[in-house]
Amino acid sequence: MQADDIAAQLRRAECDAGAHEVDMAIFERDHADIEARVEQLETELSVLRQRRIEAYARWWHAREDRDRARHIARRLRRRLERTRRRLRYMEGLAGG
Repeated sequence: MQADDIAAQLRRAECDAGAHEVDMAIFERDHADIEARVEQLETELSVLRQRRIEAYARWWHAREDRDRARHIARRLRRRLERTRRRLRYMEGLAGG
């Protein structure tokens, strides 16, 4: 009887091992799918990070161009005001 009990335990253990093998195969496929998705997302993230850097660079250059244009406009406005003042002064002298 003892041999029969041991043989029954052996069958149950082998059956359990087989069930775990099936589970492991499922988990392995799941892991491979998740790993592929992670790699895809990491690639997308890398592309987005590069696009973010490029977008910021474009923004920065536009900001510099704007500031430069404002500076030029300010200088030209002052020059125009000085020219107008001189003209009024000259007109005052000529009409006076």
